[in-house]
Amino acid sequence: MKSVNNRSSNSSAVAALFVVMGVLVLAYSLAFELEVAAFVGLGLVFWGAVFGLARNGKYVERGLLDSTAKSAYSTFDRMIKDLKFEGQGYYIPPYPQSANLPEYLANLREPVVFISEDFDGKPSADELAEGRFLSKKTRGVFITCPGSELMAQIEKQLNVDFSKMDIHELIDVLPRCLTETSNLAKSVEMSLTDKGVSFNATGLVYQSLYRANPPMKSVSVLGCPVVSAVASILAKASGKTVVVTDQVLSPGNCGDHTMFKFI
Repeated sequence: MKSVNNRSSNSSAVAALFVVMGVLVLAYSLAFELEVAAFVGLGLVFWGAVFGLARNGKYVERGLLDSTAKSAYSTFDRMIKDLKFEGQGYYIPPYPQSANLPEYLANLREPVVFISEDFDGKPSADELAEGRFLSKKTRGVFITCPGSELMAQIEKQLNVDFSKMDIHELIDVLPRCLTETSNLAKSVEMSLTDKGVSFNATGLVYQSLYRANPPMKSVSVLGCPVVSAVASILAKASGKTVVVTDQVLSPGNCGDHTMFKFI
């Protein structure tokens, strides 16, 4: 906590120094009618204001995000190991928030992942509506999508409902949102394939989860929270169940390649 306070104090000192110097240079330029000095003074005041505002921003270090997510995925790993699952994670398309559903079907609006070794693409609506964890009809479990809150935030930022967005428009809009608006990756490329969608990203937040030692089974099944959010978004936009496949992290953290398959 002390180091955080020190960084904040240092930022405040730098901001104050720039502003004071800027004001003095401006006063000097006005006294002697020096245009160049006036521009220098304005520049110093500007950067002082930038430093002053930036220090109040709410930022979270990537390591803290990774460690928080790792605990959740460790729980998923324990669950998968205990249930002896070797299957895949099936992202079930949720109903639109605007859908006129009775109260007892409200759970159908929530992004859900079904983990199982066998799945025909048509989950039991009754089990989803009941909010069940263990499926009685198929050997598998229903869990809340790890990227569900990210998806909700992205929808809020874009002011859209992905269930009403065409898949082609989504592939054009989503990469810019992940990089420019949400800062979840440095660069993102998405394209349609014969079976689904190809996703390539560099500087992906949470990518350290792919390098956990020992490897985490749940990450290979579900994807990291960002990949999970993309899978849920694709499921919601397409109305089809989505499976995360072929996740590959390039050497040196250069990038992540993921395939999303529609079934």
